[in-house]
Amino acid sequence: MSALHVDIIPAIVISAAVIIGAVSDLRGFRLPNRLTLPLVLSGLLWHLACGAADGVTRSVCGLLAASLPLLPAWSAGGMGAGDVKLMAGIGAWLGALFALQVLILAGLAGCAFAGLRRLSQPQPAHDPLPRMSVEQALQSSPHRSRLLPFGVMIAAGTLIQLLLISIRTAFPDT
Repeated sequence: MSALHVDIIPAIVISAAVIIGAVSDLRGFRLPNRLTLPLVLSGLLWHLACGAADGVTRSVCGLLAASLPLLPAWSAGGMGAGDVKLMAGIGAWLGALFALQVLILAGLAGCAFAGLRRLSQPQPAHDPLPRMSVEQALQSSPHRSRLLPFGVMIAAGTLIQLLLISIRTAFPDT
């Protein structure tokens, strides 16, 4: 799969998954295994069923490229495992290049979201928040409101990237 082309079935599957994931993350700061694990497995199986060994290799490389950069944040307690598994599914379906571009866009979206929230809800300088894991923050109402639903950022990055690819495909000379 080149950087300028995405097949329609993977695009539909990934679009649906990230939208469902974003809604789930907004509602409860959770990306459930019943969404993320089948997404990863189906991406691998899709490429296996398409019959090309290089497709399976690209799928595995995409899975690794998408998830490995997030593992330090997850292991430090700063990100949920669902975010890592959602990105792994995106990589399994659409490959390493697409997944890395989504990570960049999701990171930018996360920075913008956090910056806008900070501007709209400034915190007093004398009231620093204690460092805690995502799981700990979910248990505390004041801290829960400060969490970033990164699944939403992943969805934004994915849908923006799919849109950009569609535009480049429709207008190749621009």
